[in-house]
Amino acid sequence: MDVEKAGSIAHESIKEDVSQEQKGAIEHPMPEILRSLSAAEYRKTGRRATLKMDIIIMPTLMITFILNFLDRNNIAAAKLAGITEDLHLSETQYQTCVSVLFVGYIIMQIPSNMIIGKIKLPGVYICCAMSLWGIVTAAQTVVKSFASLAVARFAVGFLEAVFFSGGLPFLQPTALGNAFGGLLAIAILKLDGKYGLEGWRWLFLVEGVVTVGLALLFAFILPNSPDGIKSLSETERAWVKFNYEKDQGQSDDRSEVSARQGFMLAVRDPKTWLMLATLYCIFTSAGVTNFFPPVVATLG
Repeated sequence: MDVEKAGSIAHESIKEDVSQEQKGAIEHPMPEILRSLSAAEYRKTGRRATLKMDIIIMPTLMITFILNFLDRNNIAAAKLAGITEDLHLSETQYQTCVSVLFVGYIIMQIPSNMIIGKIKLPGVYICCAMSLWGIVTAAQTVVKSFASLAVARFAVGFLEAVFFSGGLPFLQPTALGNAFGGLLAIAILKLDGKYGLEGWRWLFLVEGVVTVGLALLFAFILPNSPDGIKSLSETERAWVKFNYEKDQGQSDDRSEVSARQGFMLAVRDPKTWLMLATLYCIFTSAGVTNFFPPVVATLG
């Protein structure tokens, strides 16, 4: 009786939180497996489930974001290594290659978020995009002209947008990319001349291959749903699903909103435009990353 009473108290507490945090949201009945828990057991289950998910998901996202950052900004180190001279690029053409990457970001971010909400394997989708942008990064090894470099840069941005919009809350790894990205580039550029390849070609090749390799590994690690996290117990998995639906305010039904309706909802949502303004500021500040190394090189 005491256990049933405690479970009832925990259930009522959760219902009260839902009503306070989401006015007008549909209340979801707590699964029977959670109703049998006391309030203390419920909180302990939540902490264990969150820790287990963090151990799997957070390192994967952090490493992916670092690679995203490095593959996006390695063109600055390539300029120091002589890419503009080897491809006979003017300063305007170099700046165009830097900027066109963000055109791909702008085009793909909203459609990608719509796609990821409709498919059953979002983890595999992200890893596929990661492997593809790694392949394109490595393919920059063989570019011969301004046009081919610009197309490759656009493709990198288009594919990286799949991850960037979902990984935006985890911006801290960008600082890690800044911290050792330059040191990594210096080490790779020392391969200049090996097998007849310039240092900047080695830079694109090595970073691209590493990205592809880790993408294939992460495809087996990154879960597509709570059911894919084998370390979760049945109770912890029920806790994750219940709290996800509580936070969303409704069950996760991918078929109830069409792609067109989802797009129009995004266009009319003020948060979309706030995110665009935020990204505008972020991308504007990226000029420091892409142009500061060549400036420093001129200081002697």
